[in-house]
Amino acid sequence: MDYIKRYTTTDGVRLSVAVTTNTVDEARKRHDLWPVATAALGRTMTGALLMASDFKNRENISIRLDGKGPLGVVHVDAFADNTVRGYVDHPHIEVPLQGKGKLDVGHAVGTDGEVKVTRFTKLKQNYSSSSPLHSGEIADDLAYYLYVSEQIPSTINLGVLLDADGHTIAAGGFLVQALPDANDEVLAVIEEHINQIGSISAFLKEYPDGEGLVEKILAPMDFHEVYHHDVSFQCTCNKERFEKVLLSLSQADKMALLEDATTELVCHYCNETYHFSQNELKELFKLNE
Repeated sequence: MDYIKRYTTTDGVRLSVAVTTNTVDEARKRHDLWPVATAALGRTMTGALLMASDFKNRENISIRLDGKGPLGVVHVDAFADNTVRGYVDHPHIEVPLQGKGKLDVGHAVGTDGEVKVTRFTKLKQNYSSSSPLHSGEIADDLAYYLYVSEQIPSTINLGVLLDADGHTIAAGGFLVQALPDANDEVLAVIEEHINQIGSISAFLKEYPDGEGLVEKILAPMDFHEVYHHDVSFQCTCNKERFEKVLLSLSQADKMALLEDATTELVCHYCNETYHFSQNELKELFKLNE
C-alpha cells in the first residue's frame, strides 16, 4: 500500500515521506497519461500530499501549476484523509528527452508562470498564495514556494519512474523542513545525506516500500515516527454533485439536454463518467407533470 509518514527529531527537523507508486499509476490509467504527463502529475500529487500532511488543522490543499508549457495547467487537490486527485490540461504530449533518456518535465510544465497554493480548512477562511515557477521540475518550485510564501526553509525531493510501456514502477518523495531551533551543522549533515541518496525514484525502484530512506536522511539524529497513514487516488465527485450542476443550468440549456436520449458528463479530476437518461433528467428538472 502507498503511505505517508511523518517524523520529528530532537534537533529541530521534521520529515515527511510518501510512497505513491500505486496512486500515481491510478492517475495514469484514469487519464490515459503519456509519460511526461504522468511524471508531472505524479510529482505534483506527491508534493501536495507531503505539504498537506504537515499541518495540524486537517487542511485540504490545492496546487495549480501554470508554466505556459505544452502540458497546460497541472491541477491537484490533496485532502486531509490522505487521498489525492488531479489532472493536466493536455495529457497526450511528447517533449524531447533530456540526457540519459530522462523525461523533461520542466519543458513540459514551463517556467513562464506561477505555482498557486490554496489551503482549505473548516477552522478558518481559505488562504491562497503563489510564487513564480523557476524550473518547472516541480520539487524545486514547491520548495521555493514554501520559502517565499510561507517562510519555511524546505527541501523537497519528488520522483516518478516509468517502464518502457509508460507504467509507473516507482513514485514518491520526501519533504524536510527546518524548525526555528535547527542549527546549521545538522542541516548541513542532512543536505549531504540527501545528495548521497540522489534520485528518489531510483531509490524506490530498489526499495519499493522506502525501507531505509528515513535512516539515510536523518542518521545519526534521534527521531521518532509521529504519523503513518495510507494514501490513494480518490475523487470527491459523485452523481449527486453532477445533479446539482445540472439543476444550476439555465432553462434553455436544460431543454437542450432533453433533446438527447442520454447526457454524458465527465469529471475533470478523475475522468469518471456519469450518464443521465432523458427520463432521469425530466424527473430531475421536474418536467414529468
